[in-house]
Amino acid sequence: MQKFNIKILDKKLSFNSETHRALFNQFLSDNEGKIIQVSKFVPIRTNQQNKFYWNFLSIIESETGNLASSMHEEFRRTLLPPEWIKGIKGNDIKIPHSTTTLSKNEFGEYIDKISALIEIPVPDAEKWLEENGYISNKKRYY
Repeated sequence: MQKFNIKILDKKLSFNSETHRALFNQFLSDNEGKIIQVSKFVPIRTNQQNKFYWNFLSIIESETGNLASSMHEEFRRTLLPPEWIKGIKGNDIKIPHSTTTLSKNEFGEYIDKISALIEIPVPDAEKWLEENGYISNKKRYY
């Protein structure tokens, strides 16, 4: 499935480059008469959020003695809705939801749910970002 991220400015489509405009126009030509789906872009969680999450899991690991990887699996299975896939024979199979598909806000809520469940506070994100080089002189690098 082909995806395009296009900004809307003054009720018109604004492309990053003429190349993107040409690709989109080709897509329109190739799909004449077909129904397409248009949806608002929702940014997924960032790599920095994921690093912060694993840092939080390591804090929990040191306080509880439970392995971070085991807790990750437990939290995915208990705090996120399952995903369903089709098996080889067409049967529905329930699998744990992946954190990679969560939006930035959903991922933040997921971390908050973990904190509430285990009663260990989430570390200060701004402090962590600064200590790990994502903020320098109050400029963000993510």
